[in-house]
Amino acid sequence: MKPIKYLQGTLLAAVALSLSGCSIFGGDELTYKELQPFNETVTPEVVWDESAGGGIDDFFSRLNPVVSDNLVIAADRAGRVTAFDRESGDRVWQRDLQAEFAQSGEGWLGRAESLRISGGLSEYNDKVVLGTENGDLIALNATDGQVLWHQKINAEILSNPALDATHAVVAAGNGEIFAFSMDDGEPLWSLPTDVPALTLRGTASPTLASGGAIFGTATGKLSVVVTSNGQQAWETRLAVPKGATELQRLVDVDSTPLVRGNTIYNVAYNGQLAAVEIRNGRVIWQREYSSFQNLALQGSILYVTDVDDRVYAINTDGGIENWVNDDLEGRELTAPVYFNGQIVVGDDFGYLHFIDAKTGEMAGRLDVGDPIYVAPVVAEDKLYLQTRDGTLLAVRTN
Repeated sequence: MKPIKYLQGTLLAAVALSLSGCSIFGGDELTYKELQPFNETVTPEVVWDESAGGGIDDFFSRLNPVVSDNLVIAADRAGRVTAFDRESGDRVWQRDLQAEFAQSGEGWLGRAESLRISGGLSEYNDKVVLGTENGDLIALNATDGQVLWHQKINAEILSNPALDATHAVVAAGNGEIFAFSMDDGEPLWSLPTDVPALTLRGTASPTLASGGAIFGTATGKLSVVVTSNGQQAWETRLAVPKGATELQRLVDVDSTPLVRGNTIYNVAYNGQLAAVEIRNGRVIWQREYSSFQNLALQGSILYVTDVDDRVYAINTDGGIENWVNDDLEGRELTAPVYFNGQIVVGDDFGYLHFIDAKTGEMAGRLDVGDPIYVAPVVAEDKLYLQTRDGTLLAVRTN
């Protein structure tokens, strides 16, 4: 089981008590596997590292960098957004949104308050959109950091907005899905969804495809809304609540839906990894896995990090398991990404791990010195990753 920081809801105190002494190995304390020697076939190295502000400290966050043309853009929780040259790491521009909002008197924000950026960053066509725990949705010009528009909703934004040429769609912490105009931020529609008394901390980022906004819910469902009018097209269940306690009955779908052709792939906590038809929600196949992390897809292989920090390779043709790597159990892994024939995950101990995508064997490792809390971003021949203390690194392999 995961630490209490991943939970939210009215039963938080009771859950804290029930988790004290929870261990993936059945002992009295949370434990993790120590790193073991292996035959290194990949040598990762840091190309450059720069400060992208004060980081996220110990707060829950999936705040990630994004790449826009020749820039990599990152933010910290307090409200500082910085763009760096992808090759050199030189700073190109920086905006302190917290200071600007406080100075302008916009909204509730005071001079000593943090903007609490928690959702995003997302990038589309030279625009960057981010969300905050205070319900701010902000669009920036990726070239110079200029604020293009700002909207406010009455709920936390904990996940990445989904963007296309017309829409910015965001899932709020209260279960409601909001759509805004990508041009000027004007509200287009909203759709409420049910939220149980106890859920995992975080929400699933939507995916925009085939004229629909595809998203997971805290009740274990995968749903599609028509982006032009906000009408629900269909929903299908990926997990059924089971067990005697609210904790055992958690079934959040917190993974961003992954679309390939006419098929959606997604996974639920305490539920199923499933392939679903995009047209009607029919389940093509499903297998029992539990995860709240995003999936990776390369060719015909899905890569999954489960709740016990095992990494799996699963064939999209029927959901057959190719391999599993359990060398990193309990190390608080990020979602996996595919990079140059390797599956890459970061951990809470400050290591970046490279796993051979074909065999599942450990291939390389890099110590970056601070916890890695969100999956690296792949752009051509480099990985860009952000650590809890606000360091942004560019990494390549030899």
